[in-house]
Amino acid sequence: MKLSEKSETLLERYLLAVERRLPWTGRKELIAEIRANLLDTLEDHYAPDEVLSEEMLETELRKFGAPATVAASYFETDALIGPQHNIIFRLVVQYLVPIVVGAVFFAGVLSFALSGGKSPFWSIWELFGNAWNVGVSIIGTAAVVLMILTRFFPQVNNEAFAQELLDDKRKEWKVSDLPEIVRETDKVHVWEPVFGIVLGFIGLIFWLFLFKDWGGMWWRADEQWHMVPIFTQAFTQFIPWIAINTGLDIVLNMILAIQGKRSLIARIVEIIIKISEISLIGFMLRAGKLLALDAQQAVASGFPAEAVSSIQMLLDNNFVRWFLIFLLVVLSLDLLKKLVELVKRLLQG
Repeated sequence: MKLSEKSETLLERYLLAVERRLPWTGRKELIAEIRANLLDTLEDHYAPDEVLSEEMLETELRKFGAPATVAASYFETDALIGPQHNIIFRLVVQYLVPIVVGAVFFAGVLSFALSGGKSPFWSIWELFGNAWNVGVSIIGTAAVVLMILTRFFPQVNNEAFAQELLDDKRKEWKVSDLPEIVRETDKVHVWEPVFGIVLGFIGLIFWLFLFKDWGGMWWRADEQWHMVPIFTQAFTQFIPWIAINTGLDIVLNMILAIQGKRSLIARIVEIIIKISEISLIGFMLRAGKLLALDAQQAVASGFPAEAVSSIQMLLDNNFVRWFLIFLLVVLSLDLLKKLVELVKRLLQG
């Protein structure tokens, strides 16, 4: 029994769909066992020299079972949360928690932007902490309630309803629902674009609304936070450009999150952003002095005199200019790398 090229791809997509639903412990061993069983079954039904088309393999896979059904048979049945409550718990984790946490987080960001807060540093950590606590509280509460129902109230049973939903879902599985095989160079972990979107929105809020009040050097003295402006007028003229680049980064991460891979569109957007960043640094290098510290104001605000002297020495030695030149070289090399990757991607089809 042999598989055609399209059949090989279909088989890999099917096994990938099964693998994603398997328990974390021993997942590689389990998927290897499932692959072996499936191939043994196919070899029993077809002659050694027969080539299976994509349609023939799809028929056999349907006999073998939906990916969710195959994976479910490898889960332990002795669980703290009974299988009759799995659907409820899954709905809580996959839908309710992200919605509530997202609402809490963006409400916190809005409040953070408008109120000013007692400290720009600790307020950010409090924002993440509140969102985390809400998510953990919802999941923990749901888990405890469902464990109590499983242990002490077995008569509360929605297993028939849950099984009916699962059976309908599994019977209706389609080849188009199977995950696509993503090249190693195109893979994107889910947490990467999500993290980028969150940081991007925080950055956008800072550049558009908070820079005037918070853009400077901070120091805590006499139980209070003090800020001394350090950015010159030459720098502030680039804030709209910086905000645009930040917005483009958010768009890029949204594309990555939706597509789940670094597609051709995502690569092109990456290159556009990189060109914009290089151009921005080039104009900054020609703009003159970008940072300047008022030593008298800094000392009067409680800054240590030694720290003020060190900062002035760095500024007098053109530290900012050399840093921008270094950044320009790094970004240029990264742009060249992305252009090469784009050309390879186009040639590979």
